[in-house]
Amino acid sequence: MGRGCESRMFIRLVGVFEVRDDQGRDCTPRGSKARAILAMLCQTPDHMRARRWLEGRLWSDRGLELASGSLRQALMEIRKAFGEAASLLVSDRDMVQLNDVVTDLEQDREACREAIQSGREFMEGSDIVDSAFTEWLREERARVDMQLGMLRPAPSQLPMPFVIRLGGMPSGHGGTVSKALGDAVGRLVAEFAHINIFGAGGSAVPHDLARGGLTLNVEGTASNDHVHLLVSLIATESRLTIWSQRAAVPLAEADIFGKGELPSMVFQAADAALAHFPRATDRETGPRRANALIAGALTEMFSYDTERLREADRMLIEAQEFAEPGRIYAWRCLVRQIMFVERTEEDHARLVDEADEFSRKALEMSKANPLVLALVSQARVMVDENPEVGMVLARDAVALSPCNAFAHWARAGALIRIGDNEGALVAARQGTQIAARTAHVHWWEALSGLAALRGGDNVAAIAHYEAAHSRAPSFRAAMRHLLFLYLAVGEREKASRVYRALLRVEKDFSLDRIVNEPDYPAVTLRRSGLLDQYGAELARL
Repeated sequence: MGRGCESRMFIRLVGVFEVRDDQGRDCTPRGSKARAILAMLCQTPDHMRARRWLEGRLWSDRGLELASGSLRQALMEIRKAFGEAASLLVSDRDMVQLNDVVTDLEQDREACREAIQSGREFMEGSDIVDSAFTEWLREERARVDMQLGMLRPAPSQLPMPFVIRLGGMPSGHGGTVSKALGDAVGRLVAEFAHINIFGAGGSAVPHDLARGGLTLNVEGTASNDHVHLLVSLIATESRLTIWSQRAAVPLAEADIFGKGELPSMVFQAADAALAHFPRATDRETGPRRANALIAGALTEMFSYDTERLREADRMLIEAQEFAEPGRIYAWRCLVRQIMFVERTEEDHARLVDEADEFSRKALEMSKANPLVLALVSQARVMVDENPEVGMVLARDAVALSPCNAFAHWARAGALIRIGDNEGALVAARQGTQIAARTAHVHWWEALSGLAALRGGDNVAAIAHYEAAHSRAPSFRAAMRHLLFLYLAVGEREKASRVYRALLRVEKDFSLDRIVNEPDYPAVTLRRSGLLDQYGAELARL
């Protein structure tokens, strides 16, 4: 993005907001959101922000098209206020940048400190009510106070530090693989949790980090055309190892994160980090408390129990008070999907409406987070029955984060609905392989079973659904399919046992409901022909 003219603009951020050109003329926009855009640009080292990021903070309650139009109008307002210096504000289809500007925080920190001590505030008098902007403003005021040496936030108010430390590293490609692994784990943990990453790419780690957090140790040696890795995740304060694993990676392997051991290792490390977060105490607030609540909600939602699903949603609502809510809305969207598919709530129309609302908010607030793309993709496929949109989101999620099993899960779900059963089974099994050693692998096993059933391979479908059922005995989707698959292969006693187990958790289950209720979540069973062939036999169980 090019630079504007040579004039230099001054912007006051502490106290009454104002903009003056190099001649002292007042160039302050009248609109509060136009002023907020300037402040947001000033608070980055390069004075640059993505258009979507600005839209998500100032118009988070609007759709993409309306938010984009509102941003364009605000930028026009700024240029009009700047007058002859309008060229200092540069924008293209992706980014907005402010050139040749200096702020009071940069020019005279002591004066800013004195102003705040006398009762002034950063962006004083802001009347913008958007929750995303309010969250940014709250965090930015705390950051300004800390930079000016006026306060040091309590550790609980700071994102948890996630430190990547590289031990003995082999030279050449082996060292590159080791660094790439550490960075991949850090990025994936950041998709799931609100953390600050230090040491990425082997960079130096500050000495004054907040207490607590996690440390990822990566060590490697090269021999026999392989790099041998030892990766461990450690609770930094207690020095307790909470997860560790070894792997041997062929040095000649071009796509190290496309197959082999590393994708599973990356996902397991991230899953172990998330499972560690519930140890945060109730006394903590901020991002650490949000991480703990999200991790707890994940455990509750995969119970498939009505009250525990509601508790998961309550935990996620509380988490929204402590951290940026974009990914939290995505998790709430997954809760609605589980409620919809498992039929734990009677008001299905409400679930559909809420899933749509949470999907929209999640995308608007966290557009680049692959986990958000994956979770919203599944809601679009399973709840909205819109596989085309789901496919676009899932494709982007896999491209951005190939080690995230949720991304492959989303792609498999979309491919199933599109009709590419072979591709769906490959994607679902890839997700299953990545998530194999985690607590929620049954989710991927069931999707693999669904893809196999769609492709007419009943034996493979039974194997996947049995694996899902054994790991999650209350998972209704697995039981529904096993019931008819067992009848199809003549396993009447097994079918009877599954039928009794299903009636314990879904008391109103019946063949009539599957056949005659269009919103009953059994599309594949209807299309498979199993209902027609074995419905009468079910009645005799």
